[in-house]
Amino acid sequence: MKHFRLALIVFASALGLVRAQDEQNRQPPTEIPDFSNLDEYIYEPKSTLIVGMRFLSGAKTQFFGKGALLAPELPTDATTANILRTYHDGSVQPDGRTATRLDSSGNPVIDAATGTLATDPIAPDGRTNTWSYSNALQLTADGYMAFHTYSADITDSTIHRKDATSAAGVDVSVSRDMGSLFGTRATWSVIAGVTMNDISATTTANVQATLTTITDLYSLDGQVVPAAPFSSPGSSSATVLDTAGNPVLNADGSTQTASTDTSVLLNNAPINRSTQTAIDSTSVSARWKVKGAYYTFRAGPAIWVPFTTRLRATVSAGPAVIYAGSTYTVIQTFQPATGVQIQDTSSSEANHFLPGYFADASLQFDLTNHTGFFAGAVFQSAGSYMQDLSTPAAHYSTKVDFANQNGLRAGMTIRF
Repeated sequence: MKHFRLALIVFASALGLVRAQDEQNRQPPTEIPDFSNLDEYIYEPKSTLIVGMRFLSGAKTQFFGKGALLAPELPTDATTANILRTYHDGSVQPDGRTATRLDSSGNPVIDAATGTLATDPIAPDGRTNTWSYSNALQLTADGYMAFHTYSADITDSTIHRKDATSAAGVDVSVSRDMGSLFGTRATWSVIAGVTMNDISATTTANVQATLTTITDLYSLDGQVVPAAPFSSPGSSSATVLDTAGNPVLNADGSTQTASTDTSVLLNNAPINRSTQTAIDSTSVSARWKVKGAYYTFRAGPAIWVPFTTRLRATVSAGPAVIYAGSTYTVIQTFQPATGVQIQDTSSSEANHFLPGYFADASLQFDLTNHTGFFAGAVFQSAGSYMQDLSTPAAHYSTKVDFANQNGLRAGMTIRF
């Protein structure tokens, strides 16, 4: 037992010695870093989305050129009798008169297919019952009927100018902050954007033209014609009377009637054809119209000058490119002495790229660190383009000029 206790004491002493040696060899615990002396990190937005409206003065336009208004009626010769002739103020057609067909005994012939009296065209007598006229001016003082065909050659050399309508367009741009400007409170950024605006210019004017009038003169053989407008043939219905002057009745007891031809006869060929020309500045007008849209692409530096923590001014400038597309329409109208208007409409389309430059100046008020509103003035200038309109009977041109446009801009900003 004595030896056992001595062995236990020796073991405990050895164990304590080993533990003490292990404590001396162990690494000290890792200390927790102290971040209390570091500055707080805050993200500063560097990019800005700008969305708004850009109101610009319209492009300047010029219109010029010459054209022709051809007679819409088909031409005919002046000698062939009993043919269809169409005029601007009436028509003369083949004679439509007929006579009842008689058999060898002089009795009326019944058409087997229709069960009615058979008829045949009358023997030509140089006149027709099928014609019409539209204006009282066609009846001449000596009792003839005049029919007309009109045409006009526009000889106007005037350049007609018109500024396109001012229009507001959607504007979208993005800017990127580049830092302070020369160590001052002012900052600078790079901005790029695009705007879409309309092109709309219209003007109307009387133009000088050479008018050509072809007149065919027809004889009425002394007949009096009803007031215009008038169309022949005509007929009226009358009660059939017997030799005693009493109405003749049908088998069903109704009164028998007969149709009577009341047509006014006209010679079926002109007795005279004449051609007159005249210089006129009131009867012909032209309406020029340019309609389309254009995109303005721009990019350049911008300078921001703060007045307060929320209010600041900005100025930007740089190159710009305009992409324009337009439809050019010309409407020529001729009001002759008789008949309806003669009108012709032609159009063409074109697209062009035009280099230029821009300058903007605005005031911006920031509602928060991320949103704000702005308003200011704009200026831009670019080149011009010519658009032609050519047809077999006309050649017109327009010049669309985007120089020195100015206006206003307004919208909101979103920083991110």
